[in-house]
Amino acid sequence: MVPGTAAIAAFAGLAFASACGTGTLALHAPECAPACARTTPTEIDMDPIETPASSAAVVAPVPMDRQAIADVLTGGMSSELHGRALQGEAAGYVARCTVNRFAIRTHSLATSSTSLTTMYVDLACTALRKQDRAPVWQGELRARTASRSAVIFAGDDGSLQSRTDRMFGDAVRELASDLAVRALGLGASPSARVFRDEAAARIFSGIDDSPLGPAALAEKPDGVAPVLPDLKDPDSTTRASAWNVVAMAAGPGDPWDAGSSLSLDDDPFVRFFQYKALARLGSPGAMAQLRKALGDESEPQLRELLSDAIGSGGTGLARPPSTKASAPTNGKTTSP
Repeated sequence: MVPGTAAIAAFAGLAFASACGTGTLALHAPECAPACARTTPTEIDMDPIETPASSAAVVAPVPMDRQAIADVLTGGMSSELHGRALQGEAAGYVARCTVNRFAIRTHSLATSSTSLTTMYVDLACTALRKQDRAPVWQGELRARTASRSAVIFAGDDGSLQSRTDRMFGDAVRELASDLAVRALGLGASPSARVFRDEAAARIFSGIDDSPLGPAALAEKPDGVAPVLPDLKDPDSTTRASAWNVVAMAAGPGDPWDAGSSLSLDDDPFVRFFQYKALARLGSPGAMAQLRKALGDESEPQLRELLSDAIGSGGTGLARPPSTKASAPTNGKTTSP
């Protein structure tokens, strides 16, 4: 049994009709064990996330309820934030967000009998100080994540339900981490996600639930060096997890510590996280590599990821000024 009480491990599911109308696909908010800071904790309370004004803001392979999406994003981010033992502003914050975009794409890869599913979440957010309701940060939080499975004979692991759960778990943890670590500059301990049992952990664990997940969510540039050997690991999931650490440590003004040049991986799943890393870094060199990759990439889903990142000028979020990298490592004097 994965550690955690039954109450913590309970899944709060929200269902919507599948495309064929004969079943349901449930949205599950990932649960993290509450954490206590050793000194005065910083609480971030999530107001209910607002739904997009237009149905065009939601794209998915099956019909999805916009309010259900917003509710699961709210619950998942809140659980992650209360599982990080945040420290900084003692008075705490309130976060108010609106879904600007939510998209799920799924596609069978041309190079293997594997289905790749990707998720995009864009939130427009404002963080207010609890004490006086003064706004302290306003901006866009973006999550990009992916899951894969065999096209046939994949069992529960390969269902759209399982892939959706895995990606939701990763997306809400990325959004919450960016809000706490990058937007608000808070100190944070690792969170501990809990599942109802070992079978659920096996089926629903995402990239941030891997052994390298805590390093990714810490978003620390000095966390990259320890995972560099894993970028060459024979196992593609390990390589993807390591590149996700690089991606989450990258942002405007951050150093690039994953080598002076980037050789694209043969596995499209791994390439997703390589592109994500470049997109979050957003330096001139990184954007040049993304534009070059767009001309060479054959997988349509990865081309979409590249076009999206290029169109927005990157997807990363800069750290608060007090924690920005120095000029020699701001992406203009390093590679990519």
